[in-house]
Amino acid sequence: MKRSRVLSLLTLAALSAALLAACAPSAAAPAAPLPDPATYRPADVTVPVPGIGAVGRWMITKDLVPATWLGEKQGGRTLREPVNVLLIDRGARTPQEATTRLLTAMRAAGYPPRGGHSTGYWGEVGGQLYPMLPTGKGEAFSDAPFFVPNNHGRIFGPVAVEGGYAFTGAFSLEGVRVYPTLGHPYRSFQVSREDLADKLNAASVYKRAGYVEMGSRLDTATETTGDHDGRAVLLVAGGS
Repeated sequence: MKRSRVLSLLTLAALSAALLAACAPSAAAPAAPLPDPATYRPADVTVPVPGIGAVGRWMITKDLVPATWLGEKQGGRTLREPVNVLLIDRGARTPQEATTRLLTAMRAAGYPPRGGHSTGYWGEVGGQLYPMLPTGKGEAFSDAPFFVPNNHGRIFGPVAVEGGYAFTGAFSLEGVRVYPTLGHPYRSFQVSREDLADKLNAASVYKRAGYVEMGSRLDTATETTGDHDGRAVLLVAGGS
């Protein structure tokens, strides 16, 4: 192997390791014991979604607060991460089947589980918290490796609903920053939402079924949701 290629690979490996460290959530212990996710009931306003129930508007961190891009600011303001994808599977008969069908759909859409992302997030439906998929260490659903700009996200559920199962999701486009500090800067919520919806619609059992107004657009002096328009895309999978 040529020396230049070896150096390039070593540089990429070093950059990847540094990005992983920069984008991992802090391991510091919380100041006080955290609530149990099994019994914790978020206080934020939910949105009634036909076919699913009362859906929480934000992705929830392992500290059981709304996710804010690991604390990175957007124009000096806190960036909240909205739930912007809703999925209903009317063909699944068990939670296991719903999960298998979802994973198959995500792979078909070009969003397999990939490493290099923060984990431990939750989604709220019906006043309860549901853990994220995928479940692998450091994994999120993504359309490209973490060391290049990528659309990525987490999906929460399955939630038992009438006639099947449902999931919620939070997806975004992240860039790669080398200077002045390594990291994954925010780029867009809408771009990622639409890309995922288009690809699921084209390549999987999930088909577009419109949008749901979540009332989650923020644009205040201290908080923002970037280019998010306050809506979640709805996709529905029928029976086989």
